[in-house]
Amino acid sequence: MEMKRRNKIKLHIATLAILSTLLGVALFFLISMLMVSDIIAAEAKTPKENMECDFCEESIKEILAEEEAERAAEHAKKLAEATGIVYLTFDDGPGDYTNALLDVLDKYEVKATFFVTGRGDDATIKREYDEGHTVALHTWSHNYAYVYSSVDNYFADLNQIADRVKNITGQDAKLIRFPGGSSNLVSKRYDGRTKIMSTLTREVEARGYQYFDWNVDSDDAGRAKDSDTVYVNVASHLKPGPNVVLQHDIRPYSVEAVERIIQYGNENGYVFEPLSFDSPTVHHGVNN
Repeated sequence: MEMKRRNKIKLHIATLAILSTLLGVALFFLISMLMVSDIIAAEAKTPKENMECDFCEESIKEILAEEEAERAAEHAKKLAEATGIVYLTFDDGPGDYTNALLDVLDKYEVKATFFVTGRGDDATIKREYDEGHTVALHTWSHNYAYVYSSVDNYFADLNQIADRVKNITGQDAKLIRFPGGSSNLVSKRYDGRTKIMSTLTREVEARGYQYFDWNVDSDDAGRAKDSDTVYVNVASHLKPGPNVVLQHDIRPYSVEAVERIIQYGNENGYVFEPLSFDSPTVHHGVNN
């Protein structure tokens, strides 16, 4: 009887062992299959996700391109319907009044052009650039006796201000204005009768620059000594077509006139634009 009971216990133990083994094997295969299934699913999903991602990126690009095209069309229409285009340009800065000028430009959402020199704070030039204005080159020293004594001196000085602008903005500035303009005669005092302006106007373009003169003079570096006179000098000479206005942001009375100039322009159908490489150059006649 005892022997029979022991054999029965052994049989149960053996059966449990077999069942445990089978269950372990089954679980192993189940887990393995799930892992393989996940891997297959992941591999199958990745290309799909990539396709969906690529599709999204392409869609976004198309939408942005369409929006840009719409903005360009609206801008072109605005220019075509305008009385004229006003390019406000400021020489010799940055100076003590440039930030106040930037505040006014920001208030009216007007973009201008700054022909900068070696003076002033880097932070002001950075602000000009960050707020969408054109940062262009005047010269580093604005020293007529130095820059117009030789072609080498002129480009050494120009390269110095170009390096400053590049270090501040990260961009290569290619728009320039000669001190005194391309028609200046003061260069005759220093160039040893070499007609340096005739050479420089050709050479800057050969080196990839575009130079700009002006056709509306505020006379803020001459006889205009108050904001009323600056305002009248500019507003009374605006006309259909391009108006490249010469001002100096180192002159407080010139900066003070800008708000009224903008208001006059807006009220009379003018639009304000920054200069670009493709803008009307408004070149003077070269006299030396």
